[in-house]
Amino acid sequence: SVSEKERLNALDQRFVWHPFTQQQGWSEEVPLMIERGEGVYLFDVDGNRFIDGTAALWCNVHGHRHPDLDAAAKGQFDKVAHSTMLGLSHPGATELAARLVEIAPDALTRVFYSDSGSTAAEIALKMAFQYHQQRGDTARTRFVRMREAYHGDTIGSVSVGGIDLFHATYRPLLFETL
Repeated sequence: SVSEKERLNALDQRFVWHPFTQQQGWSEEVPLMIERGEGVYLFDVDGNRFIDGTAALWCNVHGHRHPDLDAAAKGQFDKVAHSTMLGLSHPGATELAARLVEIAPDALTRVFYSDSGSTAAEIALKMAFQYHQQRGDTARTRFVRMREAYHGDTIGSVSVGGIDLFHATYRPLLFETL
């Protein structure tokens, strides 16, 4: 009989493409199958406890299952799980934007919500480009990047990144940077 861990491992090996992971080598390993989180800890399906040293790539900086955050998320889910910002808004987004602008430096007067760091970097590139285009600086079309930088995995964020291990394969798709 196949254990639950073996069943999940087989599904993972067959159907999941992991980011920044050599799939060939990965298929020879048994993945660490995380079942739940609590505070700074992650627990695998066997009950082993691990410190989440990456905070889920910095998305869980307050830890897992924080009571205040869980209550706020549940409260929002009880109203609506998601609403587009395309010509619509909602109280939570409006009130948070006002608070963020209040504590931001004076020159920052608006909030743009993004769903990930990659798309945030992508939007920042577009905003910078559009700003110069609208000012008439149409020759300002290039960006500066730093070696060994990581800004995400969309084409724009990879273009201003600089980790060859992750980015070299995509060079033909990337725009030129300085």
